[in-house]
Amino acid sequence: MLSLHPESYLKIYHPLRAAAASSTRGQAQARRASSSSTAHRLNINAASAQPKARASTSTSTSARPLPSFPCVAQHAARESRLLSQRTATRTRTPPSADLSADPDDPSTSGPEPPYARPSPSTYQTYRHAGALPLTYAAEPLPEFDVAYETWGTLAPARDNAILLHTGLSASSHAASTRENRAPGWWEKFIGPGRALDTRQFFVVCANVLGGCYGSTGPSSIDPATGSPYATTFPVISIFDMVRAQYALLDHLGIEKLYASVGSSMGAMQSLAAGWMFPERVEKIVSISGTARSSPSSVAMRFAQRSGRCSSRFDRRLPTTC
Repeated sequence: MLSLHPESYLKIYHPLRAAAASSTRGQAQARRASSSSTAHRLNINAASAQPKARASTSTSTSARPLPSFPCVAQHAARESRLLSQRTATRTRTPPSADLSADPDDPSTSGPEPPYARPSPSTYQTYRHAGALPLTYAAEPLPEFDVAYETWGTLAPARDNAILLHTGLSASSHAASTRENRAPGWWEKFIGPGRALDTRQFFVVCANVLGGCYGSTGPSSIDPATGSPYATTFPVISIFDMVRAQYALLDHLGIEKLYASVGSSMGAMQSLAAGWMFPERVEKIVSISGTARSSPSSVAMRFAQRSGRCSSRFDRRLPTTC
């Protein structure tokens, strides 16, 4: 290994280190200058190319075909065809022959018409003089009324009857009748050529026990006191409603139903009818129903009832409680 005297080392090393440092600084400055020049050129090129990019994008957007939705188009065409057929039918059929031929029919503008309290003269009432056992009460109802309406004609064999069960807040007025021409809550489903074809079936719809539209409920008179039941009216179950409806069927002489039909709470009644009277039901149509309500469903229905009953304090809203 070569060994240098300290003085000789300093004379040789210091000049070399200074030269190397100077060279390094010069290279760094050159790189910075080159980078700055390159960035400047890129900015100029990008700025000059931007209008062309915008023009290219605009051209491609205008040339792009509109989106196509075949299923939506088919649905719109079918809807238009059905509306045209309905208009043609109304033109050919005199209003006296078609109870739903009112052009101002509110059932054509929404899922269902608003509920209205029917006049007692527009529905029939069956009064059951015997006691009705209740699911949740120790004492039976001593007597009860069932308000009901019918459509179609009962066959001589009495085998074409359909029992239509209502939801929670509906009356027996499911469709217009000669006594009440107001559209019902299932106006579009009951009538000649409709789902419940009155040319073929005899449709019966009853207001549920505990309801507010003619059947015995809290507003009815308690025969034991001579005053309205009010809050003393017993808790009514789905089974109790169905038992009352089958008492009505006995009164009408209908031994077996062609079908038990209902939606929502009515669907629960149709299931109960098939379970309680399997020998008296040929078919069950249960729409959006269940055999048992979950706690969350019970809570939601309680909130709905509370809100509906509170409407009696606002005269602008109909009272149904």
